[in-house]
Amino acid sequence: MLKKYSPRLIFALIAITCLIISPLFAIFVPMTVPDLFLTDRSYFYIYSFKTNVMLILTGFAILAAGFALLSWKRQTITYIVSFGVLIIGFVTLYSSTETYTAINENVVYKKQLIGSQKMEWDVIGKVAFEYVPGAIGNYKFIDKSGNEMIVKEDKEMASIFIYQMANKKNVPYDEYEKK
Repeated sequence: MLKKYSPRLIFALIAITCLIISPLFAIFVPMTVPDLFLTDRSYFYIYSFKTNVMLILTGFAILAAGFALLSWKRQTITYIVSFGVLIIGFVTLYSSTETYTAINENVVYKKQLIGSQKMEWDVIGKVAFEYVPGAIGNYKFIDKSGNEMIVKEDKEMASIFIYQMANKKNVPYDEYEKK
């Protein structure tokens, strides 16, 4: 059966399949990442949907390019370059699991692709929710010295959880419409 199809055809079909299934993964994977990869249940996770959708689409496009490169020429340098491109694609897909905000009773931790921010509830002086009607809002965690950590709110449950946590820690909570 395998002798009927050329490797070029198989790699080209894999590249096309990566491009076709990428929107499905981009839509459904961000909803499941906190359950699959972020396993510490003491935290409430806010997963950055828009950023991670872009990372997943980019990762699948890079994978498709790596497989398309394998279908192009059959030389040693092509194998080496395409192997490198495939590794970059898998690293890009994995990096989509590393962009989130985790909140528990002790700390608010925001992890991004480059760097992270951490604020303990003991030093937070104020929480402000700034929103535009019908759109995603921004939470501003402001510490007592005036430093801010801004978190985009992607879930309605996050609003309830952050409000309850701020009340529990006796931190003033403001909610206002962005002008």
